[in-house]
Amino acid sequence: MWAHAEGPMDGIRWLPEDFDAYCLLLVRGLGVNELVARLGYDPRTVMPAVTPDEAFEHSMDTAPVTRLGTTGDWAFSLEQWSAEGMEAETARRVSAGTECIAVLNSGTPPVWFMHAVDGEVVAHFEPSDAQDVVDGSQGRLTSELVAAGLVAAGVPEGAAGESSQTLLLKLVEQHFGVGLPRASLASTALPALALTSM
Repeated sequence: MWAHAEGPMDGIRWLPEDFDAYCLLLVRGLGVNELVARLGYDPRTVMPAVTPDEAFEHSMDTAPVTRLGTTGDWAFSLEQWSAEGMEAETARRVSAGTECIAVLNSGTPPVWFMHAVDGEVVAHFEPSDAQDVVDGSQGRLTSELVAAGLVAAGVPEGAAGESSQTLLLKLVEQHFGVGLPRASLASTALPALALTSM
C-alpha cells in the first residue's frame, strides 16, 4: 500500500483549525488505487506528489483536487474546495463490501456527517438533527453512537459547551477510530486526484 500518511495520528478534530472548508472521506480496508477506481477515476491519472499549495493552485486554475492516502485501516480523500466525497452516489460506490464515513464543512453552517455500509447510506445528518437519528436508532450502527454523543452533549438544544463541529469530529474519531497526521498533511506532498467530473 502506498501513500500512507506518516507521522503521529492527531485524530480529526483539528481539521477546522487548518481548513476553512473541507470534505473528508474515509473508506475502511481500501488502498489508494482501489479508492480512486471506486471514485470513478483511472488510477493512472493520480498525480504522485502534490503539496497543499499545489493542490490549491490546481483547484483554482484547473479543477478541484483531492489529496489521497491511507491511515490505519482507512483510505482517505481530503478535498478542500469541493464535496464529491459527500455525495450519496459516491458513498454507495466506495462502501461496497465495506464502510465509509464522510464529514463536510462547506465553509458555511451546517456541518454534515454521512455513514454508508456495503453500498447503502445508513446515516446522513447535521449535528442539530442528531435527536432524530437517536429516535430512529436500533443501536447497531457506529453512526448512532455519534448521534447519541451529540444529543448527550446538548447539541440539538443548542446547549453544548463547544461547537457542534468540534464535538462531531471528536465523536467520529472516538467511535470509528480514525486519525490523520496534522503536520504531515500540512507539509508533505501526497498523491492527488483532479476531480474532472465536477
